[in-house]
Amino acid sequence: MDNMAYKPQYPETTSAPQYGVPYPPQTQQYPPQTQQYPPQTQYYPQQIQQSTNNVTVVTTGGYQPAIVTTPVERDWTVHAVLATLFCFFPTGICAIITAVHAKNQYLSGDTEGGMRSSILTRRLILISVILGIVLIGTVIGIYSSGPHYY
Repeated sequence: MDNMAYKPQYPETTSAPQYGVPYPPQTQQYPPQTQQYPPQTQYYPQQIQQSTNNVTVVTTGGYQPAIVTTPVERDWTVHAVLATLFCFFPTGICAIITAVHAKNQYLSGDTEGGMRSSILTRRLILISVILGIVLIGTVIGIYSSGPHYY
């Protein structure tokens, strides 16, 4: 086989490229644009929601924004800490965790999730208080029932 058949054919250059030499002027001009684009119409989005804390602005059709206020649920964090310290601490710790979770959900705009977490926090605080009262009452009842000789 002939090795010349597989050799790529490149044009021979006689000199190295020269730097700093300007390019030759371009003679080819672009054709003028004759097609006109149609005028753009105003775009109105169907629904945009912007939410901050407890105020949600809903824009429909792009004409008049409607302001929807969401009720602020009660913050149960302080109650959860007090129930943890003075009542039954295992359910109190769970109440603290769900209270912080509810607050974070409200701040992120998830009001439905925040309401569910707030209701769960309130239930856990109530369970903690009831169990704390029962436990303290049982301990007082045992030690006040009479003399104990050990």
